[in-house]
Parts: sequence; structure tokens; C-alpha cells
Amino acid sequence: MQLRSTVTKNFFVLIVAATFCIAADLLTGCSKNTNNPIASNDQTSRSVVLADNVADAVSDALASNNGGAMDQVNDVFELAAGVGIGSGTGLGKILGDSSLINRTYDSTAMAWTITVFKQKSLPPLYYGVWTRDYWYQFSANGHPQKFRITGNVVADNIKHKLTGGTGYYFTPRLVHHLRSISSDWTASNANTDIVTINGTYSRAGVDTVLAVARKGTVLDHTLSLNFVNVKGPRGSRLNRSEKTSGTIQGTYTATVTAPGKDPVTITKTFTITLGGGNATFAIDGTRYVADLATGDH
Repeated sequence: MQLRSTVTKNFFVLIVAATFCIAADLLTGCSKNTNNPIASNDQTSRSVVLADNVADAVSDALASNNGGAMDQVNDVFELAAGVGIGSGTGLGKILGDSSLINRTYDSTAMAWTITVFKQKSLPPLYYGVWTRDYWYQFSANGHPQKFRITGNVVADNIKHKLTGGTGYYFTPRLVHHLRSISSDWTASNANTDIVTINGTYSRAGVDTVLAVARKGTVLDHTLSLNFVNVKGPRGSRLNRSEKTSGTIQGTYTATVTAPGKDPVTITKTFTITLGGGNATFAIDGTRYVADLATGDH
């Protein structure tokens, strides 16, 4: 009888302990498993969603059809060839409209300042309207000169800066409002068929995500880009993206606010490889290939 009583008592203790553990687990976790597959999958899902948001923002910030960085790259390539923005009229764009608002030459600095207005649209796929304020200086053999071609001398170098601008655009991915923009580039080999750009570029703005699964997420961000031997043909923009190559080192910092969730601040670094009309980069291990002309990926 004593053995039976002991077994019964031990069984009762086990039942009570198991019940307590289950109850505690419901509240705080009886034995927390950091490798819980459900928690792990949820974290992975959030990481992928965040990576997709950043990729959308970076892709559109590069696109030439909405005032992204490649639009300014193309303007430099045009300056080197004396067409488009560099023609003195601001007209002659391919697949878009632009108007030169003002061009002024500073004889003391031996440099030009211009303000450009552009608008491109193909509803419902995209719409963009923006202005850019440029400072630039031609030089040959290290000596500044007023024009791209002065006398018989063709400028081999262009110093080019973005000193300000405004912008708004929408794509199927997001709506963007520009807050600030700047750059400091040197375009070398400007007297050859292939121009090389090196230097820094940065912009800040607010993007609101439109993609259905992530709709309503807001990214208040700053994007910094370092251009390393970005090369392309001088001249008109026809098939320009397909002919542009090089590397861009990027840093994206943002406060991200998703519907129903507290804001989080993130910083992502990445390297963009240009080629074949695309920008290839990875965010948190996920690879993206964005069209340089449209930002589609």
C-alpha cells in the first residue's frame, strides 16, 4: 500500500507541475526556445518586408524617369557632349520634357549655374516633376574655361555639383516627396566618347509605400551614394542606361513607420553594380535588380 501511495503521490506531483508549466508558458513561456520556428519565421518575414521597402526606395531614387540619380548622371553626360542640358536650350530630351529656366556665368569663379525644370509621365505607371540647381565648370589640362569648347580646346574635365532641388513622383511602388538633394562630382575624360564620374551624392525625403502587402508604410530617409568610376557615353540619352557601368556604394538611413506599429530606425549599407541597364544590389541578403530608367525590379 505504501508503494502504491508513493506512486500516486508522484504522479499527482507530475500532473500539477505540468499544469503549472503549461499555464506559465501561456503567460511568459515555461522554457523559452529562442529557435522557435514560428518566431523565427515571423522575424524572417519582417526582415524581408523591410528589405523590400528599402529596395523600392533605393530603386526609385536611382531611376532616371523621376529625377533620380541617373537623371543627373545623364545631364553630366549631356554637358560633356553639348546636347540636351549642355546645348544651351535644355531641349531635345528623349522620352521626356525639360525646360531650362535660367543659366548664369560667373566670370570670377569661371563656372556656370543653371536651374532645370523637368516633368515626365506615363500614367498610371509613373509621374514625376522636379527641379535641379546645378553648378558646373569646364576645364582642359587643369585650366578652367568658359565653354565646353573654347577656341579649339575641348574640356577634358567637368566639375559638377547639385546645390539644391525640389521633387515629387509616384510609381506603382511608392509616392516620394524630396526634402533636400546635393552632389559633388568630377567627370573626367569629358573629351572622349566615354565619360567617367566619381564623387558623392545625397538626398533626403519621405516615401510612402503603395505596394498592397506593405501599403501605408512611411520611410523618412536619407540616402548617401558614393560613385566609383561610373562610366557612360556622352551625348543623347538614347539607350544610355544600357551603356552605363560602374559601382555605387550606398548608405540608407530611415525612420520606418508601418501601420499599427511603432517607428523603428534602420541603417542599411550596400554596393550597387551598374551594367546592362540595371542596378544590382542586396539588402539583408536579398538580391534586387532594378531598371536604371524606371526603377522597376
